[in-house]
Amino acid sequence: MTSKILIVGAGIAGLSVAQWLTRFGIDFEIVEKRSSEAITHTGLVLPFNAVRELKALDVLERLEGRYFEASTITYSKVTGKVIKTASLTEPPFENDQFIALNREDLDTAMLEGLERKVRYNTEILTVEHGDDAVNITCTNELLNGSYDLLIAADGISSLVRQKNFEGQEMLLDHNVIGWRFVSPFPEHSLQPLHMVGQTDLFTVYPISDDMLYCYGHVYEDLNDIVLGENAHENIKKIFSGYGGPVPYILSQIDDIEILTNRLKSVVKPCFFDRRVVFVGDAANGCSPLIQQGVAMALADSRCLADALAMQNVDQALITYQEKRERKVERTIHFADAPLSHLQNMQSWLGRGLRDLKIRAAGPPDVNAWKKIATDRLFLS
Repeated sequence: MTSKILIVGAGIAGLSVAQWLTRFGIDFEIVEKRSSEAITHTGLVLPFNAVRELKALDVLERLEGRYFEASTITYSKVTGKVIKTASLTEPPFENDQFIALNREDLDTAMLEGLERKVRYNTEILTVEHGDDAVNITCTNELLNGSYDLLIAADGISSLVRQKNFEGQEMLLDHNVIGWRFVSPFPEHSLQPLHMVGQTDLFTVYPISDDMLYCYGHVYEDLNDIVLGENAHENIKKIFSGYGGPVPYILSQIDDIEILTNRLKSVVKPCFFDRRVVFVGDAANGCSPLIQQGVAMALADSRCLADALAMQNVDQALITYQEKRERKVERTIHFADAPLSHLQNMQSWLGRGLRDLKIRAAGPPDVNAWKKIATDRLFLS
């Protein structure tokens, strides 16, 4: 067991590690570059395995009444014509939940009991490996010094990872621009909906009876889109031909905050280097197409904390990688595989084959979830 730990990042990965370490009586410090007032105005989709992890962490009960529980998921064409609907309550999910909620609500629930442990407005400046330690400097001089373990939980653009592997290419850019936002839709009566176009996609997940979490993306190389510019106009341009609930959603977005990003994945998952260990997106960031980011962050955190509670630091890090590596690699494959076919959707033949496959085999994300729920690799 180690005595001096620094967690970098107070997002879902960092806070879940902190919650588990607290349960095991292991002390730590948390630094976060954002201010304490910073709020992420977006939504989250949590499939069954993320919900299981929240239950194990005793966090789901804190969210009672603040999430929407889905029972089906539908794939449709841009016109709204249904391709396939799948149940989320039948085997192997008959005892599970699929939920969607405001990101802010989950952040608040994860932070409970840790409020005094987080040092906000603090950014890592240097990371240097020492003998059985890691030496850091940051913008809070009181925290500078040597740590037995540095836990990097600072997201897919992890500054710790960049400093630790300086000069190495760590991320793969999929040439896809994505938008995320939360939109009002009174009395919508909707279940999760994926609308598939050519190289574009628009998904809708209810987070309450009158609010929707929306996600859209488009293949950048085939569209006159510039990341970060005119997000509202670009969304209207790309999705103006969509039917179903989309026209009403687009009519409401002018005053809504929209998060824009490029879809990226890690070139290869990284788990630890000497006394620096990576969790969540910093270790295994991938596309959001099967909504596994939160699930992987929570599972990483539990696995790492379990190992630290039972073993010395160096053995714990080896155990963490051994237990997580194959599961993470398989999950990233499930998440990123559809992106390799995105260019093929330009042709009517490519789209036709995609739709036929969805009709015959069911929604691809549901199929991936079924594999995760039943594959012996994930059950070990």
